[in-house]
Parts: sequence; C-alpha cells; structure tokens
Amino acid sequence: MTSQLPARIGFLTSTDPLDRRSWSGVHYSIFRAAERIFGPVTALGPAPMVWPLRIGNKLNHYLITPLTGKRYHHSWSVMLARLYARQFGQRLARQSFDLLLAPASFTEIAYLHTTIPIVYIEDSTLHQLIDFYPGLTGLLEISKRELNHIEKRALNKATLICYSSQWAAQSAIRDYGADPAKVVVIPFGANYPSPPQPAEIVAKPNGSECRLFLLGGEWERKGGAIAYEAMVALNEQGIPATLTVVGCAPPPQERINYQHPGFTTIPYLNMGEPADLARLDELFRTANFFILPSRAECAAIAFADANSFGLPVVTTDVGGISSFVEHGKTGLMLPLSATGTDFAVAIRDLYQDETLYQLMRVAARQRYEATLNWDQWALHLKQELVARDLWPVAELPCP
Repeated sequence: MTSQLPARIGFLTSTDPLDRRSWSGVHYSIFRAAERIFGPVTALGPAPMVWPLRIGNKLNHYLITPLTGKRYHHSWSVMLARLYARQFGQRLARQSFDLLLAPASFTEIAYLHTTIPIVYIEDSTLHQLIDFYPGLTGLLEISKRELNHIEKRALNKATLICYSSQWAAQSAIRDYGADPAKVVVIPFGANYPSPPQPAEIVAKPNGSECRLFLLGGEWERKGGAIAYEAMVALNEQGIPATLTVVGCAPPPQERINYQHPGFTTIPYLNMGEPADLARLDELFRTANFFILPSRAECAAIAFADANSFGLPVVTTDVGGISSFVEHGKTGLMLPLSATGTDFAVAIRDLYQDETLYQLMRVAARQRYEATLNWDQWALHLKQELVARDLWPVAELPCP
C-alpha cells in the first residue's frame, strides 16, 4: 500500500452498517471491530433502491408468479448490480480510500469499477444456498443463472475473499473457480454485547432441571421440532428437562402438538432494549445446553454467543457449523439424520458426566476468547492483509 497512514477504509454495503438489524447484526459487528483494530472507517451505505425493489415485488406478485409458479430474485439481479455500481462509483469518486470492506455485498461490488482493493466477506456461496435455503427456492432458471453470474463476478473483483467456514471457502474454489490464494477462513465472532467474565461461568448452572435453550429465527430450518422432541425424550428417560425457544415458534396449525409444560417460546428479544437484554442474559446464564439441530446453516452467530457464556452447543454437522463447534470439546455435532431421541441420548450422557461437562464449559469459553469474538476476527484479517501487502506493517509513516 502506497498511501500514508492512517489508512482510509470504506465500508461498502447497501444497508446501514450501524443498524443492528443489518445482516443479523454482522454488519454492525464488523464495522465496530474494524474501527477498533484498523482505525476510522467510513460507511458508504445505506444505498436504498426503493423503486427498483418495489417494481420487482409487483412484477413477481402480479405477473411472474401467477404465470410460472416461480419468482425472479429482483433484489439480487444484474440490473440492481449495475445500479449499485453506478451509485457506489459516484460515492467513491468523491472520496479516497485505501481499502474497501464489503461484507455480504456481492451484488454491490459485482459491476463496480475501482482499483481500490476489496475485501469480500461472506458466510456461504450462492451455489450452496440456491434450492436449499427457503429464501432461494422456487426461483426462475434465469434468476438462478444471474445469481451465479453475479457471485462469480464479485469473487473475481475481490482482492481478498474472507469466509467464515471451510465449507463456504471450498465451494467458492470448487464451484466458482475462485483463486485459492486469495481465499481465507476466519470464523465470525459473537454479537452478544456484554458476555460474563470467565470466573462467572465455570460452575454448572444451579437447578434441578436440564435447561435447553434455542435462539433462532426460523422454526423449521433451526430444527425446532427436533429440539422439542429431545426435551420430551429427556423427560421420558428420567431427566427433568425444559426447552426455551427465542425468536421462533411452531407454525400455528401445529401448535396443538407442542403442549409439554416444559416448553416455552419467546417471540422476540431485542438486545438493544435493557429489559430484553437482561432476559436474554438470564437465559444464557441458566441454560445447560444451547441446542440448535439445524437443517441448514451457514454461520450461526448464536454458537459464538453461547460459547461466550461457556455454554456447550448441541447441533448438527451441516453447512459451516464445523468451523464454529469443536465436536467433543466445545459441543456435540450429530449427523443430519439424528432424531430428537438421538439428541436426548447425547445430551443425557454428557449431562451426567460432570467432569466432561465442566471441561466442555471451560473449553467453550476459551474458544470464544481465542477465536469466536470480533476483535480476534479483525486481528486475523489484519494479519492476512499485511501478508499480502494490503496493509502497512508500520504504525507510523516513515519520515
């Protein structure tokens, strides 16, 4: 890098990175961590596309879906990518930057004309999600082709590609021909704003029940039914157990099947609200296991949140989870075919082994401190940038 220090960093997203709802809080966490580790960061977003998105919605609702039974993903399209390129190109022309951070911004950078190095940050590739994730099913073939085209352009445009898991990184190389030399894996950190001190979490939570906690926004994809079955099976096996679910609930037509007295759902808790944060803190502190039998998962930030409380994770070995959970050390990963009873057996065996359970709690917290926090993420990224001569080693310019 030839510019004088301090380096000038642009944060390129179409959303507002200071909005904690943007990309489930990941944009905010990356932005703040970059400020702490790199220095001042300038947000180039938000870049709202109100009319193109409104027109796309109407076309899908009144024309495309009625005629084809499918839909066009207008919010990730070549047309929108070109509009973003023009808008961000104008903004970059008015400012000078040495580096651009572009988390989950493949549409925004695909057609962008710039010589500024771009760090593209993601937790998956579109190849892994199309016809797999609910939001990317039922698409027109032309829409699928456009999505893959935009993804490939973004990967080619990026100077450094930073994924949260080996699962995603391997797909970029295998499915899009990304240059392995510019692909790195750095697991994401916890979004929880105030985790406890290590001394507060060594002991097993008090209580006569085995408390299971699930935090997630999609009942089916997060394996809510399996978590419920695990709780029921534990009780049947003589282990008093409860399950608290935050963020989702069984579909209304199925709720008659979820009447166990140990089952509780909380629709939503906002970490920005003190009362909600206190409730969430209590749930993390008093839980014995964080359970998430995901059917599909890229990088559940909740795993890092759970580890910050020394809370072992019980989940499935699917998607990018293995880059977050160390099986047998910080949690347990069961196969995707595992039933609620299988989860109950795994939980019971660990819960009854006091020594192993306590070791796992300590290891979970250590995993958070060493890897699964955003400052460590940013420090690791800085090391990768230095190694590629994209960040100055010296902290002050030479006289």
